[in-house]
Amino acid sequence: PTKLRTSGITQPPVLGICALEVYEKIGTEARGAYHADFVRIASGIEKYHQWLIRERDPWNENLLLCLHPWETGTDNSPAFDPLIDSTRLFVGESGLYVDNFGRADTSHVSQDQRPTDRDYYAYFGLLALFKSLRYDQEKVIDASPFLLQDVLFNTVFVASLRSLADLQRRLAESSLPEDSFTLRQAGRDNDLRADAVANAIRSKLWDPRKKCFLSYDCRGNALLSTLTVSGLLPLMASIADETQVHDTLSRLFDPGQFWSACPLPSTPLDSSSFNPRRYWSGPSWPVTNWLVLRGLRDHAPEYARALLLHSLEMIAEGSDVETARQAALRTMERNSVNEDFTTPSTRQYRHAWLWDSAIVAVSWPLVEERPSIEHEGGTPETPGFWEYYHPTTGAPLGAPQMTWTASLFLELDALSRTADS
Repeated sequence: PTKLRTSGITQPPVLGICALEVYEKIGTEARGAYHADFVRIASGIEKYHQWLIRERDPWNENLLLCLHPWETGTDNSPAFDPLIDSTRLFVGESGLYVDNFGRADTSHVSQDQRPTDRDYYAYFGLLALFKSLRYDQEKVIDASPFLLQDVLFNTVFVASLRSLADLQRRLAESSLPEDSFTLRQAGRDNDLRADAVANAIRSKLWDPRKKCFLSYDCRGNALLSTLTVSGLLPLMASIADETQVHDTLSRLFDPGQFWSACPLPSTPLDSSSFNPRRYWSGPSWPVTNWLVLRGLRDHAPEYARALLLHSLEMIAEGSDVETARQAALRTMERNSVNEDFTTPSTRQYRHAWLWDSAIVAVSWPLVEERPSIEHEGGTPETPGFWEYYHPTTGAPLGAPQMTWTASLFLELDALSRTADS
C-alpha cells in the first residue's frame, strides 16, 4: 500500500516493445546521454517480467495467466462470454459485496458502444474477490473463476521479452566490460524465455481443427471457441510456424472475416457475436492494427503496407496527413500535464491504462518541438483520435482525443514515410 491510488491488476506487457522503440528513435547522442536511464529502465522491465513469470505461471507451462478481462486489454471480447457467465454465477453465490463504483465510461460514451452491465457485474465481482484476498496471487488463482491464458497477452509478452533482449544487447555495446557481460547474459536469458513462451503458444493455444489461435480457459480446461483479432497476433515475434502463418493469413485476408473495408475488426464479420459498434465485439482498433502490422511486415509486406495506409486513413477521418499529424501533436500536448509536457495526464480517457501510456511514449521522440494547443475557430478538431472505428464505414466510435490513438497515428505516419523513402 502507498499513498498513490494504484491498480491491483496489470495489462498487456508492452513495456519492452515500447522501451526499445523509444531507444531506437532518440538518436546516437541522446542514447549516450540517457544510457544510465535506459539501463535502469531495462532493469525495471526485467523485474516486471520476472514478477509475471513468478506469479502468473503457477504450473510452469510458460504461459501467463490473466485474472481479469481488463488485463487482456480486450475487455468484453465475445471469446470471454463463457467466462463472464461463470464469473457472474460465482459472484452471485459467493456472498461478496460488489461495489459498482459508478459507470464513468457511459457518461462519456453511448451505452451501445460500451461493455454491458452484465459484463461490469463480472468485472467488479472479480475486483471484490481480489480485495477480499488482499490481492495474494496464489490465493486468487486458487479461488477465481476467471483463469485465462490469453493469446494476445502472451504474444505481447514474447515480443516484449525479445525487445528487452535487443535493448540489453544494444546497451551492452556502450557499457563497461563488467556491465556489458551482465547485460548480454540477461539478453540471452530473455531470448530463451521468449522461445519457451512462443513454443507454448504454438502448441497449446493453436486449435488444429479450427486452424486458428485461441485463448485457453484454465478453469474449464479447454480452448475458448470464438476467434477474435487476438488470434492474429502470433504472426509477430516469430511465434507462428509455417502452417499456422498460412492459415492465419488466410483468415486475415478474407473480406468476409477480417479484411473489411476498414480493417481489422476486433471480432470477424462472419461471427455470430459480431457487433460493429460495441467496444471489442467488432470495431477496428488502432492498437491491434499496430500489433498485427508488426507481424505482417515479416510475412506479407504488401498487405502490411495496405493495413498501414488503411489505419492512417481510418484515424485521419478524411483529413490530409499533415493536418492530421498537427492535430495529433496538439492532442499529445493537450492531454499532458506539467511544464515538461510529456508527463501523462490522469484524466479519464486520456491516459490511464498501462499499455495506453507505454504506447504513448513510443511517439514522443517524433515530437521535435512543443506544439501549440491553440486551434482556430474553437470547434472540435477533425480528426478526433477516437478509441475505435466502425469496421465497414470507418465512422469514429468510443471516446475522442485518445492520446494513444494520436501517438499511433504519428508512429504509423513515420513508418509510412520511412517506407516511401
